[in-house]
Order: sequence, then C-alpha cells, then structure tokens
Amino acid sequence: MQKWFFQLAGLSLALTIILASGCTDDPIVEPSLGPDVRFVTETDYLSGDADVVRGEFFQVKVTVDKGDGKLKSFTIYEGSDKLATARFDINNGTITSNNPFLITGVDQDGATYEFKIASLDTEVATTYTFEATDENNLQDEVSLVVTTKAPATTPIEMSLSGVLFNASGPAGTGGLDLDAGTGTGSQAAGAEIRDMGINCSVNPPAWRQQIGTVNGAVMRRVRAEMVENFSFDNASTKEIIAAAYDTGSEITSDLPTLYCNPDDNVVVTDVTLPLVVGDMFAISANGKIYLIRVDEINDVAADNSDNYKMSIKY
Repeated sequence: MQKWFFQLAGLSLALTIILASGCTDDPIVEPSLGPDVRFVTETDYLSGDADVVRGEFFQVKVTVDKGDGKLKSFTIYEGSDKLATARFDINNGTITSNNPFLITGVDQDGATYEFKIASLDTEVATTYTFEATDENNLQDEVSLVVTTKAPATTPIEMSLSGVLFNASGPAGTGGLDLDAGTGTGSQAAGAEIRDMGINCSVNPPAWRQQIGTVNGAVMRRVRAEMVENFSFDNASTKEIIAAAYDTGSEITSDLPTLYCNPDDNVVVTDVTLPLVVGDMFAISANGKIYLIRVDEINDVAADNSDNYKMSIKY
C-alpha cells in the first residue's frame, strides 16, 4: 500500500512539472524595423503625381532613414523596369548613377537624395518608384505618377499672302513687308525680303528670280523632312515655325545686284538660288519668325512686272 502511495505521488509530481512547463509562454520575437523612405516637399521637386512636358527633366528629393539594420542600396523603377542610368543623375552628379546604387559611409544611417530624371519623350502616364533596401533585405518605397504631355503651343498671329515684284520694275517695288503682305521698295525700312532684279550681264537681260534679305533679317531654307510631320499648311503654331527655322539650312550667299546701271548696284544678304514653286523659307526679323512659301512665279516677258505670289505665316 505504501509503495503504491509513493508511486502515485511521484506520478502526480511529474504531471505537475509537465503541466507547469507546458503553460510557460514562448518568448515574443519583435519583427525587425525596416527602412523608411519619404518624399521631401520642396519647390522645384515633385512629391506627388504631376504633369511634365515630354522629354523634359523633373526632380525628386527623398529622405531615407534606417530601421534596425543599416541601409544597403537604393533602386529607382520606371514602371516595372529599372530606370536607365543614362536618364538620371544623383545629387547633381556627385554620386555615380548606378541602379541600384550602393549606400555607403554615413549614408547607411540615413541620407537625403536628389534625383534629376529625363522624362519619356512620349505622351504617357508612368509610375516612378523609389525603393531603399537595408542589410536585412527589408525594403520601403514611395512612388508617384508622371504624365508626360505635349509642349504648350502658341497659335500663329497671321496667315496671309503677298506679291513680291521684280526689283527692276517701277519705283517703290522689289521689296515685301511680311507683316502686312504688302509690296515696298527694295530697300524700304518696312521690308524683310527683296527681289534681286534683272541680270544685265547676260544678253538679253533676264529676271534673276532670286530673293535676299534686307534690314538685318536672316533667312533659312526650309525642308519639310527636317521637321516631324511638317508642311506649310499644318504650320499652325509659332513653335512649328520656330522649329522650321531652327532646322533650316543657312543661306550664306551675300551677292551684288547686277543692274544695267552699275551705280545702282548693292550687296544683298542671304541671296537664294533661283526660286521654284513650292520653295519655303523661314525669316527671323523684328523679334518674329516668318514662314513663306512660293506659290506662283510669274515671268512677264513684255516688261519688268515679273512677280512671285507668296503665302506668309507668323
């Protein structure tokens, strides 16, 4: 009986120990604290969704703070792809634009980074994500959507036509005021372009069918293929006309007139080759850029009333 009692007591003690051990709480393991990334709201820096002119740069500034682990690297995404390193710089180029780039030195405890990014040259909405990773491979990120838009445009002021007469014709002809489309004298203050008159060095004298500039105007030959989707008819904004001028071919020929009276001859700037219908030119003068197209060339055999009919836009 006594033996049985001791056996029962031992069993009870063992059960008590087992129960006591089974009721002990497991230790609480706190999750590691990861990095913290935030946009800096500051003039000239994006901190939220925004519109940007396609192909232009935008700037973003972010702060990165470490959590339990030191910061290790930083990655920029354009959509789901890593942003090409040629399209951005970091802190004005003081940090090499790797993607991802390693975070080193004191920056591992926290840093502020400025990014200058070239936007896409198409009209599209794109998500840009800025992601930090620490030594424990924990991550944090912020993102914004950049919508690229076409550049703002300025409608042209005028679309008109004018007639430029042979400079060897009646007095008061031979020049053209592009603002009004009206004829002037070949050297008149209001003219931007002029005709070159007749060539008396040939027999019989003949109309040269060439034009040049006066009063400091600068003329360039326009070729439609140099401007995307360009034609005279669709040149409806000043930006299109400016692009035609910027991509135009310079005219560097400064030539004398060849009048029959040598005392009347003058040197004319930006003299063209003989014109043909369809020729286009862009002229910079008076703080404006004019676009002209030769619509007709009327060679009048009987006298010097020869003329060009031109369309003008500015």
